[in-house]
Amino acid sequence: MKHLTLLLFLLITPLVKAQDVTLDNIATFEDKTVTLCETVTGTYQTKSENKVLYLNFGAAFPNNAFTVVVFQKDFKNFSYDLLTLKNKKICVTGKVVIYKGKPQIIISKEADVVIP
Repeated sequence: MKHLTLLLFLLITPLVKAQDVTLDNIATFEDKTVTLCETVTGTYQTKSENKVLYLNFGAAFPNNAFTVVVFQKDFKNFSYDLLTLKNKKICVTGKVVIYKGKPQIIISKEADVVIP
């Protein structure tokens, strides 16, 4: 019986495909860590004392579908200016949270972003 169960597992496992994360479905991954690869369509850095940097995807703010957020305390963890990522395809990994009805990922280190 053990062998039959193992055999069935091995036969069925290749048929199960990992779900692709896209701008259209990223909100369904709330509270999950995912990787999304898309083009940055807009960038913005607040001018307040405690700066926040936003990378928008899908369209420029306020019509963006998804946002990556970086807080000022984490800017030092990046060897490049994140504002230069506009119009570049990147892959970002992190936990999806919903903020004001839109999905976002807060990142804190360079390893969270890959520029393919």
